[in-house]
Amino acid sequence: MGVLELIQQKSFLGKEFLTWLWFRAERDGRVEPRKSKPVTVELLGPILLDAQYGDARASMLKGESPATSPEARTALLEGKKLKKAKMKWTREDVEWIFTIDGENFNVSGLNVPNPGKLPFDDAMAVRMEMAREFETVLQLLLETFLERRMDAQGWGPEIKAIHEWLRTK
Repeated sequence: MGVLELIQQKSFLGKEFLTWLWFRAERDGRVEPRKSKPVTVELLGPILLDAQYGDARASMLKGESPATSPEARTALLEGKKLKKAKMKWTREDVEWIFTIDGENFNVSGLNVPNPGKLPFDDAMAVRMEMAREFETVLQLLLETFLERRMDAQGWGPEIKAIHEWLRTK
């Protein structure tokens, strides 16, 4: 089996990861990666939900708060998962706004905080450090998700909590 085939077979994990982040953000207001500071996660618009079956596989939701719309709830109840979303993550006093695609983890439009009035070289160094910090936070959140997802005993209660969230959303 080639690398491309393996990536395609495992692409569902990225969608599950984004959907899990959504659940955690709405239920807890934040996500706590292991061995790190909590991250506040907010879904902005647009969001794309996708299913692996059926004729109407994808639902693109736009607007002021598409994640809280009745259409988003309906799509989740139909078994769709979050495929692509614009998000805002905040950790302590650092905020990142970006779009992420769950199938391939492509991050686009990463907006890092403005470092203020610094000389160009210093400002670039600060912005690069904030981009590296974003990459670290993404890795920590993904590792936290995968630890739960791959733990048969731990994932069962998580799925029950997600289903409860969907019923009350």
